[in-house]
Amino acid sequence: MATISIPLPASAWQPTSDVASWASAQIQVKQSSGAVPSPRWIEWLFDASTDEHIVIGFIVPSNYASAPVLKVHYKATSATSGTAVFSCLVHCVTDGDAQDVDADAFAAQNDGSATVPGTAGYIDVISITLTNADSMTAGDFITLALFRDISADSVAGDLEFVGADFQYST
Repeated sequence: MATISIPLPASAWQPTSDVASWASAQIQVKQSSGAVPSPRWIEWLFDASTDEHIVIGFIVPSNYASAPVLKVHYKATSATSGTAVFSCLVHCVTDGDAQDVDADAFAAQNDGSATVPGTAGYIDVISITLTNADSMTAGDFITLALFRDISADSVAGDLEFVGADFQYST
């Protein structure tokens, strides 16, 4: 068995509805404060006081066997202490399922946490083991919903999502 990683850059994720209970994180283009020309990148800004979400959909690769993990790459805007918590919901539909995709729901929440780096702006990675993976199989249409779980999070200030890796075993 090998572990495969599929990059899911911040620019590939989408906003969610603006309904209060399903608020979307805000997308922004960030620029380094280094000398011009300086690097720029896209990131999602997750608030410290509201659960905010982003979503992505793709087809589960044909060589997928098991052990899905979402590796969330983030940084803190100003915090240098506290525990950051991101959660992921999974929705999968297999070809031939007797399930209307438009009426299906997410599986139970999966959580991951880490202590933020001691310097604001340093990138850190949180691993979310997708135990509740909605019976994921190769070839499924999958939707992931990522959010910062502020009820379990102790970081003061916003968190900036810069991308993720979807990892699995073959």
